[in-house]
Amino acid sequence: MINEINKDNIFGERLKNLRFIRMQKTQKEFSEFLNIPQPTLSSYESGRNKPTIDVVINIANKCNVSIDWLCGRDEPQKVKSLGDVMSFLFELYEINEFSCNTTIYNRVDWEETDETDDKKRNWIQLMFYYNENWHNKQYIYSGDFCSILEKVYETYNRYITYDYPQDYYESQKKKYIEMYRDAPVTKIDLSGVPEEERLRLRMEYMQAELKRLAEKKD
Repeated sequence: MINEINKDNIFGERLKNLRFIRMQKTQKEFSEFLNIPQPTLSSYESGRNKPTIDVVINIANKCNVSIDWLCGRDEPQKVKSLGDVMSFLFELYEINEFSCNTTIYNRVDWEETDETDDKKRNWIQLMFYYNENWHNKQYIYSGDFCSILEKVYETYNRYITYDYPQDYYESQKKKYIEMYRDAPVTKIDLSGVPEEERLRLRMEYMQAELKRLAEKKD
């Protein structure tokens, strides 16, 4: 599902990837969606012309991808603080391509040193699922996420069990990251939901949750 990309024309190739792979639109359909003349869109994809910053922003906003991704600014983000971890977690939860359910088990007291019994510990469990909208053509990369998790886990596990030396581990990381570098994800955006609709949906959610809890007790 991941295609080779012409690194000399990053923007054009990613625009083509966005249109053809994720949006599954013809040039004509995509140009109408972006409100850009088809010949102009074609020139962007081929690399003959470069867009203005306003055009880049328009494409990023309408397709719900980052400007950095569109322009090939893929410098790895280093996690150096708990704030960075929190930022990453927010980003993770807001991605459309998969669902991340969380179970939190908080005890009142702190666990004892070297405690191994989960009933006596504080823990949080994250469970990842294929997105409920996996059949939606817009989320074409939904099926890749579990494969990515599996690759990361297996590679890391072989590293910490001394199977992979440091240099090979780093090369494997780089290979897998580059493999999926050009597979865009979309972000959840509820900014267009009117307040009245938001309150109605919130009430529906609460009623469904109460029903689920009642059925669980039975």
